[in-house]
Amino acid sequence: MCCGIAMAQTDVAVTDTTETDAFVVVDTTDHRHPTDSVLPTERVFDLIDTLFVRLPLMTEQITDSLDIPITKFQRMSLWKRQRLLVKFFGNKIDKLNEVDTTYITPQLYDYAFMLQNTNTFESFTIRSTGDKKQSLRFAPNPTFRLGGYFGWRWLFLGYTFDINRLFGSQRGNTHKTEVDLSLYTSRIGIDFYYRQTGNDFHCVNLNSLFTAAHPRPAGISNDFSGLDLQTRGFNVYYIFNHRRFSYPAAFSQSTVQRRSAGTIKLGFSFTHHRIAFDYNKLDSRIHAVIDPTMLFSKVKYNDYNINVGYAYNWVFRRNWLACASLSPGLSYNVTYYKTGDTEYAEGSLNFPKLHNFSLDKLNLDFITRIAVVYNNTHYFAGLSFILHSFDYKNRSIRFNNSFGSVNVYAGFNFKRKRQ
Repeated sequence: MCCGIAMAQTDVAVTDTTETDAFVVVDTTDHRHPTDSVLPTERVFDLIDTLFVRLPLMTEQITDSLDIPITKFQRMSLWKRQRLLVKFFGNKIDKLNEVDTTYITPQLYDYAFMLQNTNTFESFTIRSTGDKKQSLRFAPNPTFRLGGYFGWRWLFLGYTFDINRLFGSQRGNTHKTEVDLSLYTSRIGIDFYYRQTGNDFHCVNLNSLFTAAHPRPAGISNDFSGLDLQTRGFNVYYIFNHRRFSYPAAFSQSTVQRRSAGTIKLGFSFTHHRIAFDYNKLDSRIHAVIDPTMLFSKVKYNDYNINVGYAYNWVFRRNWLACASLSPGLSYNVTYYKTGDTEYAEGSLNFPKLHNFSLDKLNLDFITRIAVVYNNTHYFAGLSFILHSFDYKNRSIRFNNSFGSVNVYAGFNFKRKRQ
């Protein structure tokens, strides 16, 4: 997928007609030849620079913050102004991350490098609403990934590769896509996730469908290729005790927690789920014993969630930290549901809307985080566990979709910041 941004070129000249010390003439005309190539980053900075020339109040904020005369700033070359803009926004981000240094040691270095092993897992459980009270739990083969990351202050970028696929031991045509991105600052955290599962599921509790009166026939395989799950969404939350409690210390290694502290969190999340279940791929002998309410074809729903949680950082030894966090959330589901050839929709089929409010559409979701970290500000290593769990129900069926990751990492920081 490729994204592009097209921006119009604007020529702006600001002149002073009333005050002699307010502004100077600034020529921002683009003197490049029409055939010269322009990088997307140059277009972005050109637009930002134009906005600052048009908005003198913003220019004054920049010059006052960096202690530079406004006339000197306006006479600078575009390249120098771009560097000052980066410094200005960097200072703004640093102010958002101000902490109590008796509890938290801020990041002392500009750059970091680490190696990380990521193990992802998923579980999908279908529960009946009929008299049999049956359940089926499916799980794909876990993935084992290894890679490296390079970091600048609070931002980490890297790449990991699937070890099983590298050695040709991956079974089936999985078509898996897993993208997880978390940004941690002292005040605000954001999680982005996108997951497209493959067809390598297997039924974990198939034996539970059978009883002594109807024992499991021989030859029924636990493998199942008729389930396709897609999940994408985001979660944003606010840390109330952000001056004494540090999520980055536990999950991004950019600070060090010196004294134990906890905090209440408040967040909002949105998740879109698409679930396709081809029950015809189940063994025909399973159809004889399974509750018919569990046999759906497709479910698409949006999950709107408000979550309140608590997190605690326990410093049990110098440079050592253990973190535990739980965020239960109250979610509201807007659904499109299909079973066989019958379709049920709330609002438009493609664009379901929030209407006909019902308490039956409320569910509980959970976000769990656990971490153990060693960090002496220069070298760090640790283990983290993150789990997202979503519940869904309607009049005919209910299920749970859970996914997460276990990360094991080690790395070091370098290029100490200037005081």
